[in-house]
Amino acid sequence: MYNIGIIGAGKVGVSLGRYLSGLEYTNLVGYYSRSLDSSAYAAKVTNSGKFTNIEKLVEKSNVILITTPDDKISQVWSTISKFSIQNKIVCHCSGSLSSEIFFDISSKGASGCSMHPILAISSKENSYKDLASAFFTLEGQDEAIEFFSKVLDSKGNKYKVLSSREKTKYHISSVFISNLIIAMGSISIKLLGDYNFSQEEALTALKSLAIGNMNKLFAIGPQDALTGPVERNDLGTVERHLKALDHDHYDNIEKIYRLLSLELVDLAREKNCDRDYSRLENLLLKGPNPQVRD
Repeated sequence: MYNIGIIGAGKVGVSLGRYLSGLEYTNLVGYYSRSLDSSAYAAKVTNSGKFTNIEKLVEKSNVILITTPDDKISQVWSTISKFSIQNKIVCHCSGSLSSEIFFDISSKGASGCSMHPILAISSKENSYKDLASAFFTLEGQDEAIEFFSKVLDSKGNKYKVLSSREKTKYHISSVFISNLIIAMGSISIKLLGDYNFSQEEALTALKSLAIGNMNKLFAIGPQDALTGPVERNDLGTVERHLKALDHDHYDNIEKIYRLLSLELVDLAREKNCDRDYSRLENLLLKGPNPQVRD
């Protein structure tokens, strides 16, 4: 039997505790948190224990899941590495950090890994339900990977094993599709705001377009989903866009427009091998009335 103890009783810790417990070979021992109220709530909703002493939780567990914020993981490891952790599995749930943060773990006879669900966990009450459809990534030492692979196989989740050096770019990928999409949505709302759209009106107006494009992206991939002036090689429209953004109020937005459109040029070239996008590319690089690059 694998006894799982969780350090950190926030949204991630509670959601994963609710989701990962209940298998025939796992038992959720309970939670340790700096907030007694948080650990008490987590213990209650998962029918597990509340620990006020971190060493006691480590002692009772042979799998230790660290679900604290990223900047606290090293501190937690520094604490628990002083205890007896031989033959234990230690795992954190950061998307950006690798298991290398568990320095000297092999010398202590333990095995370390990271496990990250590609999912925005926003609620202690409901996010555990969304974990059933989440894609996970694993990274770390063989014994720890083997255990969590077995757990995810049992739960029916798809997952991929990464190397330690891949974690940062992996996390950047998640940020682009998640956080930076929000930034682009904010830009769209700002631009419509200049024409007296309220935020509510802007969101209503943009919703069908945004959702439709995202659905196409995931249904057929970025190349086949691509439409618009860049894909059409429409220099006139792109030049008008750049002129409209050509003042200080839109300085950052213009830069973002140019850079993202250049990425679309690369995608459009793959889609339309018979079209010459060099003039459009130079327009985006140099502004109106461009000259072809050397």
